[in-house]
Amino acid sequence: MTQVALGEDGEGLGPNEEFTTHDDVDTIGDLFSEHYVGSILHGGSSGPTQDGTEFVSGLNDLQEYNVENTDHGVPFIWGGDALHGNCFLDGCTSFPQRLNMGATRDLERVEAAAMHTGESVAAMGGHWNFGPTADLLRDMRWGRFFEGHSEDAMLLGEMARVRARGFECHDQVAATVKHFSGYGTPNIGNDRAHVRTSLRDLRTRQFPPQERALEEAKTVMVNSGAVNGKPAHASEWLLTTVLREHYEFDGVILTDWDDFDRKISNHEYVPDTEDGWRRAVKGGLDAGIDMCMCGAETPPTRFIETTIELVEDGEIDEQRIDESVRRILELKRDVGLLEEPYADETAIEGLVGGAQDVSEQLAKESLVLLENDDGTLPLEGSEEVLLTGPGVDNGTENRFLMQHGGWTLGWQGVEEGEPTEDGPRPRQSTIAGELSDRLGNRFTHVPTSFEADPYGTVQDFENGRFDLTDEQSDAIIDAAGTADAAVVVLGEGPHNEGFGDRDRMRLPEAQQELVALLADELDDEVPLVGVILAGSPRGTDETFQHLDSILFAGQPGSDTGVAVADVLFGEYNPSGKLPFTWESNVGFTPLFYDDYPPRQSVGAEDGMVQYEFGHGRSYTDWEYSAVSLSTNTVESPSSKPTVTAEVTVENTGDIDGEHIVEVYNTKSYGSVLQPHRRLVGFERVQVDAGDSVTVTVELDLSTLEVVPGDVPGTQPKVVEAGEYELSVGDRTMTLTIGQTEGISESEAIPIPHADSTENSRTARNLLALFQ
Repeated sequence: MTQVALGEDGEGLGPNEEFTTHDDVDTIGDLFSEHYVGSILHGGSSGPTQDGTEFVSGLNDLQEYNVENTDHGVPFIWGGDALHGNCFLDGCTSFPQRLNMGATRDLERVEAAAMHTGESVAAMGGHWNFGPTADLLRDMRWGRFFEGHSEDAMLLGEMARVRARGFECHDQVAATVKHFSGYGTPNIGNDRAHVRTSLRDLRTRQFPPQERALEEAKTVMVNSGAVNGKPAHASEWLLTTVLREHYEFDGVILTDWDDFDRKISNHEYVPDTEDGWRRAVKGGLDAGIDMCMCGAETPPTRFIETTIELVEDGEIDEQRIDESVRRILELKRDVGLLEEPYADETAIEGLVGGAQDVSEQLAKESLVLLENDDGTLPLEGSEEVLLTGPGVDNGTENRFLMQHGGWTLGWQGVEEGEPTEDGPRPRQSTIAGELSDRLGNRFTHVPTSFEADPYGTVQDFENGRFDLTDEQSDAIIDAAGTADAAVVVLGEGPHNEGFGDRDRMRLPEAQQELVALLADELDDEVPLVGVILAGSPRGTDETFQHLDSILFAGQPGSDTGVAVADVLFGEYNPSGKLPFTWESNVGFTPLFYDDYPPRQSVGAEDGMVQYEFGHGRSYTDWEYSAVSLSTNTVESPSSKPTVTAEVTVENTGDIDGEHIVEVYNTKSYGSVLQPHRRLVGFERVQVDAGDSVTVTVELDLSTLEVVPGDVPGTQPKVVEAGEYELSVGDRTMTLTIGQTEGISESEAIPIPHADSTENSRTARNLLALFQ
């Protein structure tokens, strides 16, 4: 066992380390020359500089020091969180957040955004991106809800798959599927909490989207939480039995930030002693971890020294370490580092702020029209318009506004400290700026108070500080008297992880007061339009009842202003569909559309759901006809895992538009409960007013797989023989499956048993009772 081999396992340097000259490099160079650290991280979308050319120069300096001052000369690999664009750099394109991407159902443009991000990261000198997120959404209280793409496993999997492929398309950047597995369903929505789930749920809902993304990604990041009482970083079953053996993944598995230490500080899995730390490291290496992401609580030297001691004491086999070294070196080879460790310092200049056409179109497609009473929208464009609400003013000291969200020039979407007026910004258009440009002197803007929470604070679970002052109220009352229409921006400030966890769905009190004031002061015939900027479902009927139209904008990024203005004035017909279920209040959380029946009191008519998964209105009307399947009978689903549906879509209104055709399985019966509904295929289509088109939708029959058998859920997944009702809107078709067969797996994932032969036999006998 050599130090070089062990050192290649080190992942170090927190996000605050600066390197712009060799003087800076010398202060951290001993991590390479003395300890053989093989990777560096700039987490949280925070780097030593926001200038692209300086970043490349500094990274090249550090790489040169590493190559020339180590015995092995192996380049380090840089990793970072470029999660909705390369948001490390001033002037970057901030693509819509992942929740917005899920609303578009536009795989082609989502992949194009990832391609630009990957190209930009590579030009910056980076070769590793810690995305895509492939965590299934279940609880809106979770502070990382905005990072998920959907609560539907198939939609999430397809989004994650094309994003991983986009990041890696130039063969210079490795994508990371995260967080394996179950991370998106933490107990009561608390980030990094334990997950209560079942083997059946893991196999049918949690694993499948990550399996799809694994087809394209070179690395995997592990769930920071625990699954059914076992920290994921200590689970040999998750990381070796499932990930390595069942899914045959041979890429790099890395921890999340400080997660060996979290076994002590967060999970209390091992004691806060030297022996406890040693057990935490050993358990992770035994489980299958290749690389430790060392953060503030874990100096790289501590992890490296502990690993060496474990090998020297015979507690970890040297061959086990060699396996990880091989994977890490192969990763560096595959992204081109061994051939060319340095980046061209001029390449980044033409990429920062690029792909505007992709970003703008995605932003428009991601907007979801929740309500539009009496055709309030679109506005004519000749009205006197009042805009009010927080976080949309270019002049605000919150330089990131509410339109970007977390992982934007900072982990929390704000700088580390008090926001400043003249700090770096993404390329951006704002709602206030766009309305002002288009309306001129017919536009009145009365901003209300908003300050983003400084780094590392939680302010009353509101994700920002909101206020409505007497002066602002008086100005709104004056403007309301002459307004022909009013637009009020609502929502939440940027946030991330545990600092974003919340215990409420309703809007902040100051925003509720603002809406009530407008409802009182505006004439009855003056429409009140709500625009919600948030990374989760924020708002309930106590506020929504006052609004004539509601546009859920999410966090659309750089081109928010253009996208929202185009929808408000009818230059773009909204087409987005919710990728999650919007509960009517937080008491019904978690509630998801594809749960087993009965879903308590099923359906929105019983008051549990504000807006269903897939909800989204349009300025025109759509009708379906001539619905058919390429075949109505599939005898062998393993031999024919897909069929196609054809449907004629007619735009019966007088406005051109895009429409998302979704095919659901809405009724089926088998040996176990079937989901209330499940998405089996979708397709976007453009249809001019008065025209109709025939759309072909590919249906993935693996989405119909269940785990048969009794409670333990240990049998292989299968599509069971029988009839399946498929629905497109109010049209239905029947698909008949002839034989019960598996598609995605030929044998079940092995389940863990006790160590001893006798205990294993007892466990098998008990499980046999449930088969």
